[in-house]
Amino acid sequence: MNHLFKPENMKQTNYLTRTSIFLFLLFLAPSVMAQPEHEPSEKKKEKIEQLKIAFFTTELDLTTEEAEKFWPVYNEMAEKLKAERKTQRKTAKEINKNIETLSDTELTEKVTTIFDSEITEAEIKKEYNEKIAEIIGVKKATKLLSLEREFNRELLKKLKGNRPPPPEHRPGGHGPR
Repeated sequence: MNHLFKPENMKQTNYLTRTSIFLFLLFLAPSVMAQPEHEPSEKKKEKIEQLKIAFFTTELDLTTEEAEKFWPVYNEMAEKLKAERKTQRKTAKEINKNIETLSDTELTEKVTTIFDSEITEAEIKKEYNEKIAEIIGVKKATKLLSLEREFNRELLKKLKGNRPPPPEHRPGGHGPR
């Protein structure tokens, strides 16, 4: 029997696998974000989505069976949340653009639309948290709640690392006087 598959070595093997995937992601993220500016945003979105899948799968320690059931449910939730956020952004834009010309009644209706959408967003998260917990367990489903922010934070760090420094920090740049 291979020594990696002995019960006492399984945790170490799992740790090594997770570490390897995380390091792969760590080195892949800068190359994804360093793509030329003219690259279509769809390709960038696709690459970010691949990073997200790998990150979530690793951090949640999903088995193949869990991943096969988890991702369709998660993607369904993500689409519903995306639609709610789009509604919120659109309404907020309308308010900002027309705040001086909208009546108090119209403003109240638009603000209520945003609040209702935020409530719907919370209801979607609650509903899907329950569905996801049935697939991957309560602990992993609970961990998922913070993974989205963690992934975005890591991605932003990588993005900031690939940008040139602001003018005041560039050689020969002119800083504040």
